[in-house]
Amino acid sequence: MKNTVMTALLLASTSVVLAQTAAPATTTTPAQPPVITTDAAKKLVKISFVAGHGTHNNGLNYNGDAKGEKTLTVPLGWTVEVSLSNAGRMPHDMAIVAGTALPADPFKARLAFPNAATAVVAPSGATAAPTTFVVNRPGSYFVLCRVGKHAQNGMYVKLNVVNGAKAVTYK
Repeated sequence: MKNTVMTALLLASTSVVLAQTAAPATTTTPAQPPVITTDAAKKLVKISFVAGHGTHNNGLNYNGDAKGEKTLTVPLGWTVEVSLSNAGRMPHDMAIVAGTALPADPFKARLAFPNAATAVVAPSGATAAPTTFVVNRPGSYFVLCRVGKHAQNGMYVKLNVVNGAKAVTYK
């Protein structure tokens, strides 16, 4: 009987210690849409993406969005100016590539539009010089990171260039 009580006390105290030292529940930083400004008269859209925003998809995201969860829609013929900052803990870039599937090697994939890529941005607050390009072909594209296997691990959103679209949307 004495051994049974001692065993029960030992198990109870071990459970309390384990409960107190268990890892805390993880939290994710909510997605924050990119800052988008438009000038319809000039057919110009400026977009500020933040790579590695929060912990969604292990930091492989743009503004907390990954795996094609969001789509940027831009009217055909508009000029797009993209700036990219990096809030993450690893380097990132941004490039627009065509295709119905992610490229096996994004660095070898042809850009969908001339100049439609940023330089690789160092982690923790660095910013790339803005890049400007014209979306002159309608279609569906990937906005992806070409560093390592980031794109294949979900670091991409989608871009639709639409003839007849009246406004820029991100949803």
